[in-house]
Amino acid sequence: MDDAAAAEPEPKKLRQDEQEPPASREGDGDGEEKLDHISRMPDDILGSVISLLSTKEAARTRLLSSRWRHLWRSAPLNLVVDRRLSGRERDRVAIVSKILATHHGPACRFSLAIGAIRLRRDLYAKFDGWFRSPALDGLEELQFYGGCNPLPPSALRLAPTLRVASFRDCGFPDVAAVPALRLPRLKHLKLPGVAISEEALLHLLAGCTALESLELQGNGLSTVRIVSPTLRNIAVYVSYYHKSDVVLQELVIEDAPCLERLIPLDSGDVPMTITVIAAPKLTVLGYLSSQIYELVIGTIIVKEMIPVSLTAPMRTVKVLVLESIGPNLDTIARFLRCFPCMEKLYIQSRFRKDMKNVGPYDILIDPIECLSLHLSAIVINTYRGMQPDVNFAKFFVLNAKVLKVMKFGVCGTYNEKWMANQQRRLQLDKRASRDARFDFERDVGGCWFSNKKHTHDLWIADPFDSSLCNCC
Repeated sequence: MDDAAAAEPEPKKLRQDEQEPPASREGDGDGEEKLDHISRMPDDILGSVISLLSTKEAARTRLLSSRWRHLWRSAPLNLVVDRRLSGRERDRVAIVSKILATHHGPACRFSLAIGAIRLRRDLYAKFDGWFRSPALDGLEELQFYGGCNPLPPSALRLAPTLRVASFRDCGFPDVAAVPALRLPRLKHLKLPGVAISEEALLHLLAGCTALESLELQGNGLSTVRIVSPTLRNIAVYVSYYHKSDVVLQELVIEDAPCLERLIPLDSGDVPMTITVIAAPKLTVLGYLSSQIYELVIGTIIVKEMIPVSLTAPMRTVKVLVLESIGPNLDTIARFLRCFPCMEKLYIQSRFRKDMKNVGPYDILIDPIECLSLHLSAIVINTYRGMQPDVNFAKFFVLNAKVLKVMKFGVCGTYNEKWMANQQRRLQLDKRASRDARFDFERDVGGCWFSNKKHTHDLWIADPFDSSLCNCC
């Protein structure tokens, strides 16, 4: 048994009555054990299966049979350094060193969390050596959780082959240290808690010539400017990552011709300004909350969640996610005019007692395009069923002509009698779209705007739609 397998604990011996019977023999009497169907698969398929296992489980496959013994060394390497690898720090360090010394298969993923190993000067040098290991040549996915320590410079030698990278809670080298940094294959980049200068961030993005998705949070920058010809998704979490962080106050999308999704989430106590100068393909926008002091997209100006200027509407936005104090029908109607081709509208209500929602809206005299032609799905969260809520929702019931589904996230208890009363008050029998469905569900805390799980899943057209996945 080689060092990598030896580093893993042997399985417990079974009692005599628990042991498996001897394997059956082939009928021709050649003495070879009859293989199971899985073991008959080609090496490359079995290697792919092994790469999906945890590091510990993958190494243990060598103990299954002689058929599996050589597969561990040549399978795609999925090495995660955390406490699940071993309960003792010394053993974790030894196991990783042995694996990197003996593994000769392709490098798929390397995840190193310094929090799993107490940092000492000699260990930091060992981490640097791990990144220099030939076993990581061609690495595709890198996760480094630095525990407020700098990223080892040797990690950047892996830049040419990385497709996914997540650097968390660490310091990023300055421009002078990496003047020619290039990540030509990188598609997804996450930088939560990474201390980086504005110049270094621009330099990093310039070197990511295929980047599609970017996540920023707690980077010690008050202003972030984005220039990228390839970015399709930007997620910005503007809340504090550490209490001592400088909070992002201004996001400027200077030039992003391929940007489809702009997702500001978890806005903290500091008002934020978002300016979109050039993003002609923007399709998904939100979560927009009262913490966004000003939003400027082309000629659209929104201040404190109230559209105040609209010279030319933005016709590319199909999905809008926002907060509405009240909920406020006047404000939402203005947003509908800002984005006339909107197809999905998500609203997080923030209750206010003095909201009336009985303004004079005559759609025949002053039509709203998206209500007549495009708006097919609406979700209203924190729905209480009080008169302001009913007046607000009834506006869509009576005017959304192509509506297919309207969901109410009910805040508090409800039953069949309550829902029947709501259906009567909402005048569902007079709905503008005869094919519309109206669902009352329990409000689960606005999971569709706080869930970060699918932020970077570009194969999901609407990352806020929980019906598109099985995990929400």
